[in-house]
Amino acid sequence: MLIALLAVLGVDLIVIVFLLAGVMARRHWLRRQPNSFKGAIRVVEGEVAGLSAKWRRGYGRWVRDVLVCNKAPFLFRSELVLADDLAGPDRAAGPGEVKRLGKSVTVVHLAVEGGARIETAAPAGDRERVHGPFFPPERTTSAR
Repeated sequence: MLIALLAVLGVDLIVIVFLLAGVMARRHWLRRQPNSFKGAIRVVEGEVAGLSAKWRRGYGRWVRDVLVCNKAPFLFRSELVLADDLAGPDRAAGPGEVKRLGKSVTVVHLAVEGGARIETAAPAGDRERVHGPFFPPERTTSAR
C-alpha cells in the first residue's frame, strides 16, 4: 500500500530501495562500533541542543566523555552530548515508560554541560555501556 502510494506520487521504487539499503547499512555500522548500545534518551532538566523531553530511541556510544546519540528512524543525525558526571543512582524504568528496549530497562541519570540533566535508557544487560566513563567501580573486599 505504501509503495503504491509513493508510486502514485511519482517516487521510483529504486529510490525507496536505496533509502532502505542506506538505513540498514547505517544500522549495521552503528551496531559494530565499540561499546555501542541500543537505547533512548531524553532531557529531564534544562536544555540540550538536539534533544527533547520526550524519549527518543536510537543508538548511543561513548567517545571519552562525549555521548554520541544517533536518533531513529534513519540514524543519520548524530547528537553530541558532553557529560560531566552521574546525576543520581540508576533506576529501573516503569512499565511502558520506554518502549522497544525489552522487559528490564535501566535508566541512567547524567549531568551535562550547562547544568542540564538527561536520562539514558538501555536494556539492563548494557548497563556498563550506558554508563561509559562514569561506570562506578566494583566494590571488592580483601581478606587480610
